[in-house]
Amino acid sequence: MAEYDQTDKGAAFTPFPTQQMILQGKVNIKGAEHKIVLVKDQTRDGKQIIELFAKAGVLFENDKKGNDAAPDYSGPVMSHMSRDEQRIAGWRRMKDGKPYMSFQFTDKGDKSKSPTNDFDKAQVPPLQIDDDIPPF
Repeated sequence: MAEYDQTDKGAAFTPFPTQQMILQGKVNIKGAEHKIVLVKDQTRDGKQIIELFAKAGVLFENDKKGNDAAPDYSGPVMSHMSRDEQRIAGWRRMKDGKPYMSFQFTDKGDKSKSPTNDFDKAQVPPLQIDDDIPPF
């Protein structure tokens, strides 16, 4: 069986039941400003933790203009997250009746690699979205 190459690809799924976004804001690290979110979680042994996540990019909804294969979303990757200037493309997907989103990263201006969605070839757990805002 061939090994699946996930280079420049990824996916997003439902948060674990223990995860709750509790705060958002900005931090300044060595003169560079970063947008952040704090997620309350717990370790496998039940110890409470707060994880800090920095903004990695922005996804804008695309007008697919009748092209079903086109990404549903795309946008820039923040320069501090990438070696080169890159863009991210995202596709809304369903598996077993549950939504998830797959991603592909491409170099900005590289027209030889148009976004494709090979990620769906991998076995991916389904996304379950809970729109309720958890109490802080």
